[in-house]
Amino acid sequence: MPRKKYPLLLILLVIIYTILSILLFDPKLFTGGDNAVYIILAESIVTGKGYKNIYLPDEPPHTQYPPGFPIILSIPLMIFGKNILVLKFIIFLMGLFSFVFFYYIIRKLFREWLVPFVLYYLFIPSLIKYNHWILSEIPFLFFSLGSFYFLLKFYDKKQLFYFIVSSLFGIYAFFIRTAGISLIFGFALFLILKKEYKYLFLFLFLFLLFFIPWEIRNANISDGTGYLSQLLAKNPYQMELGTIGIFDFFKRLWQNFYLYTFTIIPKTLIPLLNSKTLIFFAGLFILIFLITGFVLKIKNFGIFESYLVFGTGVLLAWPEVWSSERFILPLIPIYLITIYTSLAWVQHKLKSKYFIAAACGLLTFLNLISTISESQVAIKNNLGYIKGDRYAGYPVDWRRYFEVIMYIKTNIPDEKVIMARKPEFVYLLSNHKSFCYPFTTNLNEVIESIKKADYIILDKFLWTQTTLRYLLPAIQTFREDFEIVYKTNYPEFYLLKIKK
Repeated sequence: MPRKKYPLLLILLVIIYTILSILLFDPKLFTGGDNAVYIILAESIVTGKGYKNIYLPDEPPHTQYPPGFPIILSIPLMIFGKNILVLKFIIFLMGLFSFVFFYYIIRKLFREWLVPFVLYYLFIPSLIKYNHWILSEIPFLFFSLGSFYFLLKFYDKKQLFYFIVSSLFGIYAFFIRTAGISLIFGFALFLILKKEYKYLFLFLFLFLLFFIPWEIRNANISDGTGYLSQLLAKNPYQMELGTIGIFDFFKRLWQNFYLYTFTIIPKTLIPLLNSKTLIFFAGLFILIFLITGFVLKIKNFGIFESYLVFGTGVLLAWPEVWSSERFILPLIPIYLITIYTSLAWVQHKLKSKYFIAAACGLLTFLNLISTISESQVAIKNNLGYIKGDRYAGYPVDWRRYFEVIMYIKTNIPDEKVIMARKPEFVYLLSNHKSFCYPFTTNLNEVIESIKKADYIILDKFLWTQTTLRYLLPAIQTFREDFEIVYKTNYPEFYLLKIKK
C-alpha cells in the first residue's frame, strides 16, 4: 500500500470503530461491582479524603486496586461530577487510541498484511463492548499497547525520550491492574535478553520510584484482604476453605489452561461458535498457531514474546472462579501478534498470496455477524432505556436489587448503614454507607457483623449463592430481630430493618 494512503486507511478504520462502539453501547452500569468501586475511589480522591473505601462505614484506606484507574476517573469526576456517560466516553477514547496503537504496531511488524490483520482485530466484539464499561481492562490495554508502540519507536529512532515514555506507560499500566506485574517482568526479561543493562537499570529505577512508596503505604495499613490473600485462597468466596497448596496450585494451572484454551479464548476471538465441538477444535487450532508463532520467534525473542510468557502465567495462576474473558482482553493483541506470525509463516510455506486474506476475511465475517446480532440487542435495550426503563437489559434479579436501592435512597435516612451483597452499588446509587456480610459459616461472626448495620438487603441473586450460604442462616435463627420494610416482585428481594 502506498505510504500516502495510510492516513486515509486509519481514518476509515477509526470511523468504523466509532460506529461499532455506538451500535454496542450500553449507558447503564456494569453489574460486576468493580466499576462502582473505581468511581467511589475517584470520588474519594476528588473530595480530598485520600485513597479510601468511603462507601464503608469506617472509610478504611483502600489496598486492593492500584490507584492508576481511579486517578484517571477523578479528572472528569472533578469537572462533571458522577456523570456515568462522561466516564464511559473517557473509556471509549482510551479504547479508540489503544486501537490506533495496535494499528501502528501491526503496520510496523506486518506491513504487507496490515489491512486483514487490523480488520480482524477491529471486529472482535469483546474489545468493542468493553470500551464503554468503566473497568480497568481498556485503560490497561491503552497504556500497555502505548508502551509497546513507544518501545518500537525507541528502537527505530534511538532516542532516550521514547524509552522513557515507553517505560512510564508500562509502569502506569501496572498501577491500573495488579496483574500488570507481568508487563514489568516482561520488560525486564526483554532488556536482559537484549543485554540493554543501562536501560534495564533506568526502567527499574523508574518503576521502583513509584512502586516502593505504594508498597510501603499498603504494608502499613494492609488488613489482609488484598489480592495476594485472595490469590492464595482456594476460593476467594469461601475463605474458610483455606489457602492452596502445591498440588492445588498445579491443579489450578491445568484447570485454567483447559478453560481458557478450549472455551474462553476461542469464544472471545470467534463468539459466533456455539457448538462445544467447534469451540474445542477452534481452541486447539488457536493453541497450535500460538505455539508455532512463539517458537518461530524464539531466535528473535522480543518484548511481545516476553510479555506473553508472564501475562499467560499470571492468567493461569488466578483463581478459577475469576476466569473470564475480562482477564484475557489485555492479552488479545499479544496473542494475535503471535498468531499472525504463524499465519505469515504458513502463507510463505504454502506459497499462496491469499491465505492470510482468506483466513482473516472469514474470521472477520463471522465476527461481523456476531456484532450485528449483539447490536440488535443493544439497540433494543437502549430504546427501552431512552423511553424510561432505566433497567432495560438487566437480568431480573439485578432489576430487583436496584429497585431496593432506589427505595433506600428515597425512604431511608442518610445516616443509616446498609448490609448488602454488593455494597458499592448501594453507596453509589443511594449515598448510604454499606458493607457486605462476611463470607463465613461461623454464625457468631455473621451475627456480630449484622449488629453494625441498620438495614439488610436480603437478596435472591441468581448468579451467586453466598447470601443463602452465609447470611440467611443467621436471619432465620434470629428472625424476630428483623422487620420487613420493603419487598419486590419475583424473585423476592427484601429490605429488612434490624431491631435494635
